[in-house]
Parts: sequence; structure tokens; C-alpha cells
Amino acid sequence: MRFFLFLALSLLLTACQSMKESAPDWWTSPQADSEQWIYGAGEGYNLSQATQQALANIAGKLKTEISASLSRRTQETNVAMDDYVDRQLKSSVATVSLSHYETLKTAVSGNNTLTLIRVDRAALAKEWSRQYDSISGDVRGLLSDKQDNPFQWWLKAKALIPVARTGDQLAVFWSGLMNQTKNSHLEDEINFAIAKRKPSVQLIGSQTTINQAIQSSLLDEGLRIGRCRTCDITIKYSTHFNTDTLFGQSVVNMIFAGTLTDRDGEVSSARWNLRASSASGASVGKKATLIMAVQKVKSEGLWKAFGMETN
Repeated sequence: MRFFLFLALSLLLTACQSMKESAPDWWTSPQADSEQWIYGAGEGYNLSQATQQALANIAGKLKTEISASLSRRTQETNVAMDDYVDRQLKSSVATVSLSHYETLKTAVSGNNTLTLIRVDRAALAKEWSRQYDSISGDVRGLLSDKQDNPFQWWLKAKALIPVARTGDQLAVFWSGLMNQTKNSHLEDEINFAIAKRKPSVQLIGSQTTINQAIQSSLLDEGLRIGRCRTCDITIKYSTHFNTDTLFGQSVVNMIFAGTLTDRDGEVSSARWNLRASSASGASVGKKATLIMAVQKVKSEGLWKAFGMETN
């Protein structure tokens, strides 16, 4: 028995030593970063997976390096780091484009693929700056847009918020990488403009539960129903109920027809049917269809429920 245990242990040690010896030097002794290059090594079942791990390795280095750079500059200038910058650095959704990389080495070790890549710091900073300038230009164009249709401007502004957030993240990373200051508050600027240019809303509909659901959805968007002679957006709907009896139960069918209209005319329209049955009578079935309508508005979102194409 001891002989077999000794044999199994010997084979395991031999296999581990063999794997270690089969790994190339650039893998066992990672390349140190320089002023020009940032290196990353990755391992995976194929080259694509290994490359993604190597890029994640570089991204982690960049985040640590950039955070240290910004903290150091804060200490040198005795100026506290901007709260917005700090939020951007800590944000788990911050993504950085590392598409401009160079593959230096690849090897196969056992069942896995190994790779070594590098990223040029100057080229990366230039690419980030180019992307930021493009996003900043889009934001400036939006803020200077004085078009007569407030609802369409509001839709564009809401859609541009995540893009502006990406621009702010790029500015933070560029600042840390280049050890220079690029202040950017594009997202805050859009939100400030949206708060000042909210479209007025009119609601026309007779069902209290549906109206409450619509008002709740509008509040989530930062909008309120108000009194306006010429409203920027009109939300209008009608409901029609048909009742049949089937196997002793009341079957209620609700037909919902809704339209969204802005200053330029109809934006979208929707028509949908909801059906509910009840052994307690038509009134209970009607209430059930109204509850289903409320759930549809909440689950799909207000604009989609009224026929707008949404992302």
C-alpha cells in the first residue's frame, strides 16, 4: 500500500514540475511595466479567453495606478479630490476601452493557452482623449440645442446621460494616467439642463388606477402632470369593456387605445386587449383587467406601453 501511495505522490509531483517547466519564462517571470508600456498576462482555454484575462489584468493595474496618481496630486496640492471624480473611480460600472493592444507572446501549457500583451500609455491616453472630445461635442451640441419641441429634446438628453457618464469616466482615467487635470462634469451638466427644461405633460383618461400608474411612471422620470394651455406632451387613452358569460363565469375583455402627442403631432400609439374572468361578476372581472393594465404599464414602462420604441 505504501508503495502505491509513494508512486501516486511521485507522479503528482512530476506532473506539477512538468507543467512548471513547460511554462515559458515570460509567464513565470512577468514583464515589468515601463513609462511607455503596460503589460498583462492571461490564461484561458483559448486565445480569446486568455486575452480577455490579460486585458482585465491591465485594467486592474490602470485603476490602481490612476487612483494613486490622483491621490498623490491631491496631497501635493492640498486640494481635496472632487467628490464626483471619487465616485467615478469607485464606480463598478466604469469601463475603459483597451482595444489598442499588442500581443507579444502566446504559448500552450497543458490544456490552457497563455498570452502576454502590452498597451502603449501614450496611444491609450490619445485614444481616451479622442473619445472624450467626441462625447463632449455631443453634449455641447445638445445643451446648445434650442429646438421648439421640448419633449424630443428631453428624450435626446435622457438617452445621452449614460454616454456623458462614460465621458466623465474617460476624463478621470486620462487625468490619472497623464498626471494632469481634466475636469469633467458632463453628466451633471445634462441633468442640470434637464431639470430646467422639463416638458409639460397633460393626461387625458378616465380610469383612476391607470392614471395613478401613469403619474407614478412620470414621477420616476422626473416629470409631473400640470396645467398647460399648450402642453409639450399629451398622454391620452380610452378603455372599452365587453362582457361575456362562459361556463358560469363573467369574461371581461378590455380594449385599451392610447396615443402620445407632442408639439409636432402624434409620436406613437398603441392598442392592446386584456382579458380576465371571474365567478363573482363582471365588476370584479373589470377590476382585474384594470390591475393587469397597471402591471403592463409598470413592467413595460410608460413609453413602450404607449407604442414608443425604447432601448
